[in-house]
Amino acid sequence: MRILHSRFPKEKKAEIISAYLTGDNSYEELSDYYKVGAATIRNWVCRYRKRKNVVSLQAESKPVEDMARKKKEAEKSPEVALLEAHIRELELQNLALNTLIDVAERNGIEIRKKSGAKQ
Repeated sequence: MRILHSRFPKEKKAEIISAYLTGDNSYEELSDYYKVGAATIRNWVCRYRKRKNVVSLQAESKPVEDMARKKKEAEKSPEVALLEAHIRELELQNLALNTLIDVAERNGIEIRKKSGAKQ
């Protein structure tokens, strides 16, 4: 007998992938929150990385987290979780761009605008 798999909405799948790649959430935490198997989320992230050539900035192993923080995060609405994941993604992007500018300026390429009037 064949098991029928339900289709997961693309928007929700993208939200889960984004939450993993940009957040402090493990596969198991996302699995509990979104009621999707951890292995399924792992497969989605793996396929996304292969398709987009993405490298995660998240550490593979995480320290033990505070239980109160986990409970508080579990009470958040999906919209808040999505916005927080987006903020984390933008913060990482900002950090990457600033690091790129710092490296370029160390190598003699002036990028940042200097204060003061031109004379």
